[in-house]
Amino acid sequence: MSTAQEGRLARSVSWQTLNVGFQVLFQLAFIKALSIFLSEGEWGIMGIALGVIGIIEIFAQLGVGPSLIQRQDLRADQISSAFWVSLLLGLAFGLATYATAPAIASFYHREDLVSLLRLIALSFPLAGLALVPRSLLIRRMDFRSLFWSSLIAMPIGNGVIGIVAAYNGWGVYAYAVALLAQNTLLGLNYWWRAGVRLQAPDLKPAVALFRYGASSTVFNFLNYAASRLDVLVLGRFLPADRNADQGIYDRSNYLMTLPITLLGKLSDSVLFSSMSEVQDAREKLRGIFVGGLYFTACLVLPGVVLLELFTEEIVLALLDEKLLPTVPIVRILYTAVFLRSWIKVCDATVRAMDMIAPASIIKAAFCGGLGISAYFGYLHGFEVLAWGVVLSTLLQAVAMLALCASRLHVNPGTLLSAMRPGLILGFACFAAAFPVAFWLEAHWLVRLGAGMGAAAAGTLGWALLVPNSLREGNNDILGQLARRIPVAALRERWMPGDGNEH
Repeated sequence: MSTAQEGRLARSVSWQTLNVGFQVLFQLAFIKALSIFLSEGEWGIMGIALGVIGIIEIFAQLGVGPSLIQRQDLRADQISSAFWVSLLLGLAFGLATYATAPAIASFYHREDLVSLLRLIALSFPLAGLALVPRSLLIRRMDFRSLFWSSLIAMPIGNGVIGIVAAYNGWGVYAYAVALLAQNTLLGLNYWWRAGVRLQAPDLKPAVALFRYGASSTVFNFLNYAASRLDVLVLGRFLPADRNADQGIYDRSNYLMTLPITLLGKLSDSVLFSSMSEVQDAREKLRGIFVGGLYFTACLVLPGVVLLELFTEEIVLALLDEKLLPTVPIVRILYTAVFLRSWIKVCDATVRAMDMIAPASIIKAAFCGGLGISAYFGYLHGFEVLAWGVVLSTLLQAVAMLALCASRLHVNPGTLLSAMRPGLILGFACFAAAFPVAFWLEAHWLVRLGAGMGAAAAGTLGWALLVPNSLREGNNDILGQLARRIPVAALRERWMPGDGNEH
């Protein structure tokens, strides 16, 4: 990869990290605020509704967005045609969801789903309107525009409209209204910043996008099912009088997938778009793939340690005391976070290289395991379900890594080497934070803050004492940090050779 490409990728990662970090933090604050007003049962209903809508939305887009990003020779007439197709699909699926809401509610034995699904169905035409400009911003790796769009839309949509609605007793509808307001504002921002010029309606130029789009749709469906199938299966089998139990597991799943959301949005945008640019250059692809695994391990493994040590404190910080029953379930699910982070890197790779068919088989097998786990969890308890999720995730991670490694000619030793620095950082984090986890007489907030501080001190201390242990080949997380931190001592310590040369 050239110096210019590296610089562009670094800037893209920085802006998208800022964007996703802001989204996640703001969403956490919004969910925390809603936890005050919503009951466990209402969270259960909301989890089912969002799961159903999420699956339908995948088919409502038919892979148009990924096709626009992945295609190398994209014409103006294809862009315009893609917009008209996505708009028509959004309208069609919105009307279909409105019409079938009673049948969906009957399937889940929850009649109160009807009006909620019909309200959220408005998100389909909104998504259809915003799909093309958003995809073009990602294709251009203009993540700065995506960040500013989020910075405008989320505080108004969630922070003002959603919280006011919840305060006024709208219940689950507060979440739905906030979602619609946020999506409307995001769409307006995307159009303003992308500068898309439309031509007269003509659907034919979009046909060339559908081969990749169709396979991408199947892959995205399986990928989404892999994150929500357990919640949806439980929603089908649990009776309506166990809405509170449904809500407890839904919030457990939410806390497990939260760290993956951050990495998923990065890999689905930055990695996917950068890999798509060099999809015919196998050596460059190999470097991006191994680098993604390396940086993921360095960032995620210390985080997993903190999640495991301070699960109860995190539940109290992000949810509410009434959701403390989620703690044992979440603690099990957190063991799968690192595996899912590597799966995200593999997902970006298979999409960029158009290896979707074999990857979809792997995803389908995982979904089968997840569905079986959910059924046994319904029979024998949520902890059984959680361990089933972990085992299924492990098998999926091994299969996806094997697929990508074989196509890119990456040997197992390289994969293990990419993990080594992350394991070292995770051990340093554990050694520093472990004593704080047993400081039981302290308030939970003090304990959480002290644990995070101790973990930061432990990892920083190791990085200062043994920086070479955290480098692996051309990948150097400390060198990347030193370039962005204006501290001369760190640049001298962390950048190999003369820092001025870099």
